[in-house]
Order: sequence, then C-alpha cells, then structure tokens
Amino acid sequence: MLRMKAIQQRLETTGGVLAIVPGNDFRYSLGWSPLPDERLAILWISPRRSVLLINGVNAEEARTKLSPEIEVLSFDDAEDPVRAASTLWESLAATLSNPSVYLSDDARFDHSQILRSALGPSVAWHLASKVLAPLRMQKDPDEIQALMRSQAINDRVMQRAFEAIRPGMAETDLADFIQRAFSEEGADRDAFVIVAFGANAAHPHHTPDSTRLTHGPILLDIGCFKDGYASDMTRMAYYGKPTERYLEVHEAVERASQAGMQAVQRRAPVGDVDQASRNAIQQAGFGPYFVHRTGHGIGLEVHEPPSVTASNREPMALGMTFSIEPGIYLPDQFGVRLEDVVVVEEHRARVLSHLDHRVYLVAEEG
Repeated sequence: MLRMKAIQQRLETTGGVLAIVPGNDFRYSLGWSPLPDERLAILWISPRRSVLLINGVNAEEARTKLSPEIEVLSFDDAEDPVRAASTLWESLAATLSNPSVYLSDDARFDHSQILRSALGPSVAWHLASKVLAPLRMQKDPDEIQALMRSQAINDRVMQRAFEAIRPGMAETDLADFIQRAFSEEGADRDAFVIVAFGANAAHPHHTPDSTRLTHGPILLDIGCFKDGYASDMTRMAYYGKPTERYLEVHEAVERASQAGMQAVQRRAPVGDVDQASRNAIQQAGFGPYFVHRTGHGIGLEVHEPPSVTASNREPMALGMTFSIEPGIYLPDQFGVRLEDVVVVEEHRARVLSHLDHRVYLVAEEG
C-alpha cells in the first residue's frame, strides 16, 4: 500500500480524484489488474478513499486480490453502468473540495463517455499521467530488480540471435527464432522484435519481412517482459567483412551513446542526454541522419515518460529509468543504432545490459 499512499499524497496537492481503468496504471497502483473488456471497471482514488467499481463477473476475484482497504462495489450486466458510476460519484464528490477527475490516459472512449454522463458537466477532466507519471518515472528497488531480470533475459536472447544468423535466412525467420527464445529463456512474453537486414536498417522501426540476408549489416532491436517489466536493447551484426563506411558510422553512434551516458546525472535536465548524443553525431557529420529522440522511459511499458528530447528540461531523479539509443540512418544504404536501458544514480548512468557494443561478425560461407 506504499504506492497508494504516495498517490494519495500527490492528490492532496493536486486535488480531485483519480479514475483508473484496468491496465498498467491500475497494476502500478495495486499490484494487480483485472482483465480489461467492454464492461466498465474504474478504480477511484481520492486523498481519503479508494474504491473499485467493477462488474460482478470480476468482483469476487478483485476481492481476493486486493487489500481489504480497497472497497469493491459491483454491478451486474443488467444494470446501467451510468447509474452505478453516478451513485458512487455522489458519495466521492461530497468529500472533495475540487471536483476534478484524472482519467487514465488509455481509457476507452465509450467508458469515458459513460463517466461524463454519470458525473455531469461541472467536472473538470485531466489525464491521469499528470498525477501518476512523476511517480512511475522513479523506480523503486523492487522495480529496478524486475527490470534487471527482464534485461538479463534480453541479453541472453540477443546472444542466441547472433549465433542463429545464417546466410539466406529471411528477417521473419530470425524474428520467429527470437520470439521462441524469449519463451525458452523464461520471459512472460516478447515485447517487440525488430530485425532489419541491409538497407532495411535505415528504417528505424522496420517490420520484419521476407528480405533475405546477404552481405551487409543486421540491426536487432528486441525486448521482452518479465514479472510485468520491460526490457529494450539494440545491437548490430554484420554478415561478411564490414565496409569502412559502416565502421565509420558505427563508431560515430558508439561515441554518441557514450556521450549520452556521461550526461546522466541526478538533477541535470533529461534533455542534456539528448543534446550530448546529438552533438556527437553532428560533430561526426551525420546530424541530419539522426531522426528520432535519444530515448524513452521504460517500466511496466516499453515506452513511458520521460521522453529523452532536448526540449525536456525536467530534472533527472534517482531511480529514473530510460533508454539511450542514438542512431544514424542512411537512406537506401543502412542504419546503425545502439540502445541500452540506464538507471539514474547520483553521478552516473547504471547500464542494465551486460552485452557490449561490438559488431557481431557473421562469417561468410566457404
């Protein structure tokens, strides 16, 4: 219940009440989330009270999963959810000085319409991330351990993927292998798999297709979930002997990665990380070919706050966890990206991956 207390303390400052739908915000708050479907389910958190309004089909499971301090109110399929939500809101609103609702950023549109009908026109609506994002960005020790377990699996699967590369295989063949390897290594599930051969690596979020491996670079960007927490990492391989041009680009990205890591420091702006990586690539003469932000937060989701862009002046805080992933993408030629997840410590970045940045060389047959 420590997280619940922290949430309620933030609500003391912001005023209003959180309305959280099943999903990662729900799981962050209570350590469990019901199955999301078309039935309305809302966790209401005010500074003094926490109530789950849920359909009866899921109510008994909720009572077994949640602390007795969380009230569980249910309604059945024959009842009007607008009426059920309206009745609960009347009791909650009576204790609030500020009738504002912070609704889950990913709430279904039909559910938001039900709530708007139930609560009436006088309520001010905001995104729940205004309350929860600052808390979720700073990982506690248990969360960091979960991220480390996820990354350890990712390291092993990346190494297995390197060893599985064969001349003539399709991108989808390697992607299938990686997905199976995640399961074999103990992941809850894969989060995403990007496999890009040759010129396809110039597309930062390429979808694996039937392209077959010939001489040239191989970009692997993969991640999984373990104990609910995500991992994310990009590494490069090369089939045959790397060209001088490729090695020049790889070295520039490596310098940008190191510059970004060196910029990580408690209380410094998040944007300093992006600026440091971007400067290194610009100095190498590839500035126009670094086409995305330097990183993103990671935790219960692969992409969550903070966004590591030069415009983000939010100070880095202990336990803040994000990716550093500079890249250079040369259209119709190839792309290079190196990505690691780091945790902000007092004067440094703690890197969760133990797999180095060297180019994995795939020998030519014969």
